[in-house]
Amino acid sequence: MTGGLGKLGRWVVDELLTARAGRCEYDVIVFDRAGSEAPQDARRIHGDIQDLDQVARALDGADAVVHLASVPTNGLVPDEQTFGVNVMGTFNVYEAAHRSGVPRVVTVGSEAVLGWAPSARNETTAPRYFPIDEEHPTEPQDTYGLSKLVVETIARSYAARSNLVTVVLRPPWILEPHELEHLREQGGVVPEAFSLLHYVDARDLARACRCALEQPLVGCHVLFVGSGESLAAEPLSSLLPRLRPQLGRLADSLEKGGGSVSVARAAEVLNWRPQHFWRED
Repeated sequence: MTGGLGKLGRWVVDELLTARAGRCEYDVIVFDRAGSEAPQDARRIHGDIQDLDQVARALDGADAVVHLASVPTNGLVPDEQTFGVNVMGTFNVYEAAHRSGVPRVVTVGSEAVLGWAPSARNETTAPRYFPIDEEHPTEPQDTYGLSKLVVETIARSYAARSNLVTVVLRPPWILEPHELEHLREQGGVVPEAFSLLHYVDARDLARACRCALEQPLVGCHVLFVGSGESLAAEPLSSLLPRLRPQLGRLADSLEKGGGSVSVARAAEVLNWRPQHFWRED
């Protein structure tokens, strides 16, 4: 697992190290350049995804790869660094997996490929329809979103050229349990600018990573994963047109609490469904 010491990585490591509901417990090797120790019983290899030789040595003998390491959002570092780490790092992971005969790579991409990430400042375009699904056009408006779209192309390319099974998950804003509880206490968000207002609990995303490892699949699958509900208490059918008037009545189909993005395909392909929501008691 690359990036296993990050915000999401620790939840994925915990998921894979724990036998739940008859699921197996994995032997996890964390490949990360961070200085902290690997969580729980995971083994640790210190390395950088931008070094192909280091990645290849780490993947030798692996049965699968979960690729999480990346610059996680726009603006943290200069744009050229965001693009370089995310794109070249992903290429190195897939190339090393291809050379080593690793049969499956699961990568965490981003909903930002659509073009409405909070950092994108996309004030000119609007979704074509709701709820958004995997057939919706991708028009990234920032370097991060662009890098994640290239990541999907890399996954498709390696699946096409070999028997490598590739799964790219497109999560929205990732919330840890304490962040979800804070959202619950404040009664959701009151946005001042247009966005898709989608989120996912880190535990649900970690389970999606496990399911992407275990489901019988062939080829490449790019899937939205999220709560399927809105961050806002106000129904999106009234909220979104007010924030982006050119939507007109496109959001009318969104029921109260319903989200702007569909996760139905992930439910079908991965046999996965979200379990954690801020509206729960």
